[in-house]
Amino acid sequence: MARTPADPNKTDLIRQYLARRPNATALEAVRGIKREMGIDVSVGLVAKVKRDASAAPAVSSNGTTKADQIREVAKSLPKPVRPRDVVATLAEQGVKASSAQVSQVLKGMGLKRRRRAGRRAGPRSVVVETVASTLTLDSLLAAKKLAVHLGSVEAAKTAVDALAKLG
Repeated sequence: MARTPADPNKTDLIRQYLARRPNATALEAVRGIKREMGIDVSVGLVAKVKRDASAAPAVSSNGTTKADQIREVAKSLPKPVRPRDVVATLAEQGVKASSAQVSQVLKGMGLKRRRRAGRRAGPRSVVVETVASTLTLDSLLAAKKLAVHLGSVEAAKTAVDALAKLG
């Protein structure tokens, strides 16, 4: 026999039973539905309906979810929107929201904070690469002779720096 649109399906019957007895276990619900309605349902189906019902977002008395309330407050605040400002505004309205939850909703809205890029390597690294690629064994030996002749590596560096200022 075909089910008419007015006839509830098994899932709807399970939801109705669980709405009357929210603390019933899956096995208790199976036995209660069989006793009260004369319909056989599996324990697995009842467990799935219970699990799905508990995963549904919490809706407040005015019919909106907490995420919707966070979005409304974020749109009403001046930019840049900070999570602590949203949390404070919601607290004034009597809604408790964590900063982490607000941050996630703001991120989903595209209002996440952008971090500045770190400092990039400047010409210094390029110079080091250039010098390193032009150094040969002969030039290193000549630099060593210069350091020995001047008495120390620091004295050789001073002389090279002075030469660079002249040129």
